[in-house]
Amino acid sequence: MQLYTDGERVFIARNYRVEGISKKDWIEKGEKNVVWQSAKLTETPTLLTNTRFYLFGAGGTYLIRMNRTTGETEEIDVEKQIVDMTSDLRDVFFITHEGLYKLDAERFEKAKIERFAVSDILEKPIRSLDLIGDYLYVSAGPWIYKIRRDGEKEFEKALVDVRKVLADYEGPVVITEDKVIYFTDEMDTLANGFYEGEFIKAEHGAYQTWLLSSSHFSVFGRTGERIAHVEYSHYATFTEGLNHIYYYDEKEGDLTYSHKRDLLGDDFINIDLVDTIALIFASLMAVELAGNRVRIKEERGFIDVNVNHKHIDMEKIFLTLSKYFPEVFYLYKNPGYYDEIDNFAERYELFIKEGKEIKLNTDLLEKFASVRQDFHTLKDDIVRDILSLIK
Repeated sequence: MQLYTDGERVFIARNYRVEGISKKDWIEKGEKNVVWQSAKLTETPTLLTNTRFYLFGAGGTYLIRMNRTTGETEEIDVEKQIVDMTSDLRDVFFITHEGLYKLDAERFEKAKIERFAVSDILEKPIRSLDLIGDYLYVSAGPWIYKIRRDGEKEFEKALVDVRKVLADYEGPVVITEDKVIYFTDEMDTLANGFYEGEFIKAEHGAYQTWLLSSSHFSVFGRTGERIAHVEYSHYATFTEGLNHIYYYDEKEGDLTYSHKRDLLGDDFINIDLVDTIALIFASLMAVELAGNRVRIKEERGFIDVNVNHKHIDMEKIFLTLSKYFPEVFYLYKNPGYYDEIDNFAERYELFIKEGKEIKLNTDLLEKFASVRQDFHTLKDDIVRDILSLIK
């Protein structure tokens, strides 16, 4: 049993299948319409994650790839139990208790799975991992390791009883058997808070950490304070959307959801996806208006950004802007929202496609930027940081 989401669907893995349920129909009409259903699987996935075009699952020793639009399904038996996984737009990383592995999402073949040599020097068992920028944070034995995505170990820090490692743009968030600990990217402690019960699942978004245990569903802020909680209500699992939390209620045997506002009250910050996407392209417009050559193309479904004839990864732009506008972190953290860039940008004419070229709607973006005082104040810093990404 597991839940996950993207911009259009809530995915539920149960009874040897995965279903994609329309968010729009559910929230606006109260109808849980299944957009697609996977083929019958060898194992029910207990882990789910998105890449640009695929939903990946893992159950037992099986790695599963599903087309997020159609549900077309493929499986690989890696012959060892998969205990955690993470992804970005193009790659999936997963661990067994003995090793750390990588697979190109487009090359779904057992022979293409790469085992990192660093696996041999990690303490065992390996338990958890997450990805942020060029680094993986891995929990193994009594240590947290920071590992470059090319497999080179950067450093290690002793930390026992780790249940889950989650990535944040400021550094990892680590869940132990009774704590939520916020670290810098160099593993210095920023804050921590406590929870009760046995750990079940945690997710970390732009502003909060969401944690389900056997006794509570809790929400933690960056200061480590538990800012909201609900007594255990038979939830088996959950997943975080932009403005909603989706649950599976074991007692009812069905999916349910709540608006974050109902949990957070005054701490709730609404995420407007149109504004969030506009921030990204207004930032690129600011780079261009600062005297730099900016060209944007779309190749095979990926937006390609070149500044002064040099390529910049879109994911790194998301991550850089997250430090100024935390809501952008959702687009980095969950590649399943990438489709919404095209959908919303075209609908609201944030940019105009001319063949493969993408032209920014400078009039609209300048108007948008002029009413965002925070953008106006931070513009020079944003331009500097985006230029620092040039390879």
